[in-house]
Amino acid sequence: MSDNRVATQPEAYWDRAGAQGYGQAMYQSRHVESQIRGRLWRLVLDIADALDVPADGHVLDLGCGDGAFTNQVLAARYRAVDGLDKSEAAIRRAEAESKKNATYRAVDLVTFDYDSLPRYDAAVLLGILHHVKSATPHIVRAMSRRTGKMIVLEPNGSHLLRKALEFTPAYRKAGEDSFGAKDLIAIFAANGWHTEIWRRVNLFPNFTPGFVHRLLAPIEPRIEASRVWNALCTVDLYGLKLT
Repeated sequence: MSDNRVATQPEAYWDRAGAQGYGQAMYQSRHVESQIRGRLWRLVLDIADALDVPADGHVLDLGCGDGAFTNQVLAARYRAVDGLDKSEAAIRRAEAESKKNATYRAVDLVTFDYDSLPRYDAAVLLGILHHVKSATPHIVRAMSRRTGKMIVLEPNGSHLLRKALEFTPAYRKAGEDSFGAKDLIAIFAANGWHTEIWRRVNLFPNFTPGFVHRLLAPIEPRIEASRVWNALCTVDLYGLKLT
């Protein structure tokens, strides 16, 4: 790390994943990676459109990781995108593949002075808040001074299998500690955000074998649409506006 601190176990994990590429590090197969990430990325854009984020807008990708979503999706959709992440290895990979309208910076997301940022038309936070859980109220409050719209993706912390997996060594190495949806929505509300959209999606965890994904993918939309069975889904998506 740049300040010569000894990296914590999660920091070391995400540095390795950033250098390798998150897709390769986190998914069982390229097929599963392509299908799950591609679909979630499209759903994020759908929520951004529903919130009326303008195509000529300036967007922040907070916790941008290796920049795959920023470079492949956000930079193609919006006029300018800024990406922030703590992992210097991930930021180096993002910069190596950067589009002309995407800029990156490695910062500590917990201690960073968010008031040094410009105003944004929207902020996108994909899978980052549960990694900085104790600082989440501070971060979402800081975002309220920088933008009026947020799109947030987080693991479904009410999923019993998900919570059980977070006790395993692999998940602990990554610092996984997911929120329950009600707890996270309460944090948003307490810091000035109204949840306009809340969708529970994605039947498949990252380690799903490709043949299982191909077998069950046709029923995924029906599971997501069910108020009972969507408890099996692994991801919560939020579209938020300032109250």
